[in-house]
Amino acid sequence: MKILRLLLISLYLSSCASICKIDSFEIKTDSSTIKIADSEFTCKKKEDFIKSAKLTTKAIYSEQFLTELRNYIKDSITEGPHKKAWENLNADNIVMSMKKQINGTHVDTYGGIKGWWLSIFYGNIAFDGTKNGPIRYNRIPLRKRTIPQISNTLAHEVAHRIGLKHPHSDTNLEIAKKEPPYVIQDIIERLVKQELNKIK
Repeated sequence: MKILRLLLISLYLSSCASICKIDSFEIKTDSSTIKIADSEFTCKKKEDFIKSAKLTTKAIYSEQFLTELRNYIKDSITEGPHKKAWENLNADNIVMSMKKQINGTHVDTYGGIKGWWLSIFYGNIAFDGTKNGPIRYNRIPLRKRTIPQISNTLAHEVAHRIGLKHPHSDTNLEIAKKEPPYVIQDIIERLVKQELNKIK
């Protein structure tokens, strides 16, 4: 019992992090000005999140995102168990909804025993939370995530907030990865990587 208590305390302490406030900021796209609301994030990853939010928003607003999503739907959901998750969805409506939903987004984090438990046993990286609440990043995996990976999480959770699901995530992750939130996060991560390579 004593060993378990010590283990839990050490896990909790190792998940603690300095938390910094992020004041709201605006992102200008070709057609709109998007606002990311006041947020809280681990201090070490604060600048990464700000850069990630800007790149994610620009990727969602890009013609390339729409084109790639259209092509995926046209070429990849004709058959298979992932097909049901795409029923009655089209790329134009998804992108339009994501553009609206990203505006006003705010984030925070969680850690502690809960963070360790959900990370180790469920692979949890974030929660989309309530409709008007923050997207909550798990601080345990966050420590090692890059800007494109932070972007893919943001896009994945925004996709959940517009009602998109991956029903096979608890039973078969390979199928779930072909369902809307995972496909969207992969496209966004790729677009963010491309932008970062241009900056270098």
